[in-house]
Amino acid sequence: MDRAILTPQGVELIGKNNKTIRIVFMYKGMRCRETMKLEPSKANIKYCANLRAEILNKIARNEFNYGDYFPESKLATRIGLVKQDNNVLCEELLNKQLQNYEMMVKNGYMSPSTLFGYRKIITGQLLPFFAKYTISAITVPIIKEWISSLNATPKTIRNCLTPLHTIFKDAVVDGLIKENPIAKLDINKFIQIASVKSEFDAEPFNDDEKQEIIGAATGQIKNLFQFGFWSGLRTSELIALKWADIDFKRGIANISRAKVCNVEKGTKTKSGVRDLILLPKALDALKNQLSYTKDSDYVFHNPNTSQAWANSNKVSDAWRKLLATTKVRYRNCYQMRHTFASTLLSNGENAWWVATQMGHVDVEMIFKHYGRWIPKKDDNGYKFVGKY
Repeated sequence: MDRAILTPQGVELIGKNNKTIRIVFMYKGMRCRETMKLEPSKANIKYCANLRAEILNKIARNEFNYGDYFPESKLATRIGLVKQDNNVLCEELLNKQLQNYEMMVKNGYMSPSTLFGYRKIITGQLLPFFAKYTISAITVPIIKEWISSLNATPKTIRNCLTPLHTIFKDAVVDGLIKENPIAKLDINKFIQIASVKSEFDAEPFNDDEKQEIIGAATGQIKNLFQFGFWSGLRTSELIALKWADIDFKRGIANISRAKVCNVEKGTKTKSGVRDLILLPKALDALKNQLSYTKDSDYVFHNPNTSQAWANSNKVSDAWRKLLATTKVRYRNCYQMRHTFASTLLSNGENAWWVATQMGHVDVEMIFKHYGRWIPKKDDNGYKFVGKY
């Protein structure tokens, strides 16, 4: 061969006396090297350069199929284009993990709401990206690529990592891989690089907005949302409320359960079990609701079905339809809970007491999300109790 021949970027001459052509390119975070069965002539080198350019173009347009270009490649098999008995596809392992979660719910070791969350993660985030990879093909760069593609908050990323971490650990135990690739990644550090800051913020409705929303509603919908504004319950707690929980004489509602995916469960936290003091407008909403559901277990019913609300999503649908009839800027229905807290705090109620009514274990969440509504006092923002 003429040693004066220069190879373009990504085309290499390898082997003894440079008798073999190899092309090199990046695909899904991996450096791919494929040896060509061609003599290293000028024409063949140009052909390989053009082939590489074509491959890069298809990769950029997300149209590249490794098996179409290199059907006999060992790498093609390793990244999941060809399945072997000892090289299982991630798709199979993820679906199996979902079945495990379903069995855990059936056996009482997992709540339906947790299953719902994992199903969304597996079907919405993991399978679209990892399905065609074999378990042994997953590398740290691939995991980094996936995390970056999520464009999510740290909490969401960690939630998404849970099922993936599980299948890797099981694969190590089953002898499919030698080590868990996630264990090789500094997750905390990379999440700081790849995650986005949460845009969550309490955006309570002011008095005029609250009045407009309640005023636009009728019947059971009006009672539901008026009670929501003046009780501060989570939506899942709101639809799980039963008449047996209401003590009209004492003006108390015992909050001890939530409803998710039409299944009752305990409250979100142990501190969520509480006696809620019913404010006058909350009591009024309950008294008005009696004419609709007093002969039922559950306080609030979906007027479209005449049955108890099955899940929070249905309530959100009703909320969106209601706000569309008003001039109020849209915020989700969970802001009723934030409105309740900010209303109490801005009127000077004790933060610890507000925390108990909200079902928080302490005031940390109160100060974190609602601190700006706690009114300042005299003496530069604080009134001393003692004399110094």
